Amino acid sequence: MKRKTLYRIMAILVAATFLFAACTEDTADVRLDSRLSTSQLLSITSNSATVVGFIVAEGAGFSEKGVCYNTAASPTISNSKVAYSGTSTAATFNVALTGLNFATKYYARAYATIVGSGTIYGEEYSFTTLPVLPTLTTTAVTAITSFTATGGGSVTKDGGASITARGICFGLKTSPTLADSKTTDGTGLGTFTSSLKGLKHNTTYYVRAYATNSAGTAYGPEVTFMTAALPDAIYALGDGTEAGWDNSKAIKINQTATPGIYEGILVLSAAKSMKFIQTLGAWQPQWGQATGQAVGILGVNLGGGSDPDAVTTPATGGNYKVTVDLGAMTYKVVAAYPSALYMIGDGVGGWDWASLNLPMIPVNSHPNLFWKIVWMNASGGFKFAPQKEWKDDFGKIGDATGGIYAKGGDNIPVPGTAGYYMVVVDLIANKIAIADPKVYLMGNTIGSWDTANAAGLMNVDNANSVVTITKTLAADELRMYAWHPWFTDWWQSEFIILNGKIEFRGTGGDQTRVAVTAGSHTINLNFKTGDGVIQ
Repeated sequence: MKRKTLYRIMAILVAATFLFAACTEDTADVRLDSRLSTSQLLSITSNSATVVGFIVAEGAGFSEKGVCYNTAASPTISNSKVAYSGTSTAATFNVALTGLNFATKYYARAYATIVGSGTIYGEEYSFTTLPVLPTLTTTAVTAITSFTATGGGSVTKDGGASITARGICFGLKTSPTLADSKTTDGTGLGTFTSSLKGLKHNTTYYVRAYATNSAGTAYGPEVTFMTAALPDAIYALGDGTEAGWDNSKAIKINQTATPGIYEGILVLSAAKSMKFIQTLGAWQPQWGQATGQAVGILGVNLGGGSDPDAVTTPATGGNYKVTVDLGAMTYKVVAAYPSALYMIGDGVGGWDWASLNLPMIPVNSHPNLFWKIVWMNASGGFKFAPQKEWKDDFGKIGDATGGIYAKGGDNIPVPGTAGYYMVVVDLIANKIAIADPKVYLMGNTIGSWDTANAAGLMNVDNANSVVTITKTLAADELRMYAWHPWFTDWWQSEFIILNGKIEFRGTGGDQTRVAVTAGSHTINLNFKTGDGVIQ
């Protein structure tokens, strides 16, 4: 009985051994299907990207793995592909895609070719490469003046991103950037024009066009130019001026102490027109009101372009200070200095406006200059005002003679010796001069128009309060002038004797002169009373 039981146990063990062996052999033949994943995108630039693949199960094994890509969805290895060439045994593998087009959308996925079988693919990823800098050119600079010029450029390619700014940058050193001076001239592709203002005269500038997109700022080729030298003066003309539209008779406006700023006092007609030119007899360069711009902005025609609009003169005629700034390309027309000045003070006769009448005389065609020959006491002082009352009166600041004056200043002291003196006021320079009078008899009556002819100088007789000359004269019209270095021409201070009174030439033109007969004559002028006598 025991022997049979032993045999049974041994039989069960043998059967179990065979069964275990069979089960072990079947387990060794089990394999997971091949699988992989596209797990990540890295380092996207304008021409490259890195794609990460991940092996989930290798199955029977891979003969090749990598990344395929295309600009259309669902790329395969028949499109572009990059095989992984590394030796890593890790589940992940990185593949760099290079030579891509900028600003382009791509589709990519990992792939693996199974040994003896087909190709499997991971999930699809999409990405867009970054843009690049724009491409542009720089236009040659034209329309060059002392302070302005016209440049520009053309943006030919946007680099795959919108052009958000464009213009030109310029400076005194090569390779200017946005950190230097620049213009802003719109957005997008295409040609643009740039206006350069505020330049220095007679100076070399370096210029580059620029364009900005999300990739950054690109610059065009560099060009150079030199601004023109400053004109010493410009000229005003138009039916609102005394010159009319005759460009050979335009009125000179001199440059101030600030280069490029021109200022003058002009007599303007109401609601008429005015322009500015650089050269008498020539229409270009020509400046005026910039078309379509706010009043006070200068437009220019340097030749070959369109003329700017005319400047409209004020609604009320009179004397106006005209300022033209060729650097800032602006102009101003403002009410000028007064058309009349009166002297008052104990140094010239008293402080009572009611009893004292000392009007100064405007210099013809120079309304900024006033003069008067007046009797001055040995002490005291004076002021002047634009009307016979204490309003906007002027006095001195600085030294007594040739000094600067200002509204509300101190009394201007008279010289220490009584007698006739010539007082000249410059309303532009704000200066006053007190000097010995110079009164001349000139012309055919003495046979000479030479301003240096001392024979024409009339004597100052301070004892009798007169200016006098005794001279043998030829039969002709009597012509007399007062003179000061601030005047630019003799006729600007011409005067005559009519009906026993000194009559001064007005701004409207010549007045009737007195004819004299040949022979010896004595001429007495009393500038204190205004009397004049020819004997």
